[in-house]
Amino acid sequence: MKSTTNNLFISFLVICIFISCNKKKQQEIDKSNTNQTSTYTIDKTLKESEYHIDLLNLKTKNKLGSDTLVTVTNDPVYHKTKRYQAVNALTLITSEIDLSKVDTKDTKIVFECIDGYKPEMPLALFLASKPYLAYKDLDTKGTDWEPISKNGNKMDAAPFYLVYTDAPADDDHYKWPYNLIKIHLEPIDKSKADLYPKEISKVTGYNLFQNQCITCHAINGIGGEMGPELNYPKSVTEYWIENELVDYIVNPASFRNKVKMPTLGITKQQSQEIVEYLKYMAKNKKQN
Repeated sequence: MKSTTNNLFISFLVICIFISCNKKKQQEIDKSNTNQTSTYTIDKTLKESEYHIDLLNLKTKNKLGSDTLVTVTNDPVYHKTKRYQAVNALTLITSEIDLSKVDTKDTKIVFECIDGYKPEMPLALFLASKPYLAYKDLDTKGTDWEPISKNGNKMDAAPFYLVYTDAPADDDHYKWPYNLIKIHLEPIDKSKADLYPKEISKVTGYNLFQNQCITCHAINGIGGEMGPELNYPKSVTEYWIENELVDYIVNPASFRNKVKMPTLGITKQQSQEIVEYLKYMAKNKKQN
């Protein structure tokens, strides 16, 4: 009788442990699913008008802030030490936007340039650095800016060039846009809600597109405007020969003289992944 009681107790104990472990595992799964879902949730509290800065408008109103002399060693655009007349970008941002209403770790800062180039970076990283808005090159005579030569094209950095005194020139996490005219804030995963693929096999291409392409090119109206829209109303994959599109992405200059698109430094396989993602998005068109 005693042996039977002990056996029943042990069986009951095993069942309790099994239920407890399953419950804990399910909680972990639920937590994981919750985190995954929240990744693609747009923060509706960000009102567009409150989180946009028009730099030219502020310049006209003389509201950019106090002038300062900034020296940048190893400038990534000019590839040498440069001196600029500038204003403190952090002071400007905090004077124009109430950051107490912003969850900085879940927000990105987007830079809008004259030619439609739209680089972005995490707001938290920007706020932790020492950024300045340069508006005059002090190393030139008779002109406000030293000319920039890029892929055979010449331009200057006017009206504003975002520089840093503490950021490594070779760190892609920091953005150094010139021809800058506007700044705005967005939820950090805003584009994921519309552009993240449901097919797991296309995620690599999506990630490559986000890292290499979206600052210049849009899909369904989301992204930069420096280069052409790639999906709407007609996908680039619908009018380019696929193998030539892959080769073009790897080496644009081999197709066009003085092409504006830079060499991205990616492999042919990575280019193919981007094209596979573009083919997927061709089946998911909409106008934003």
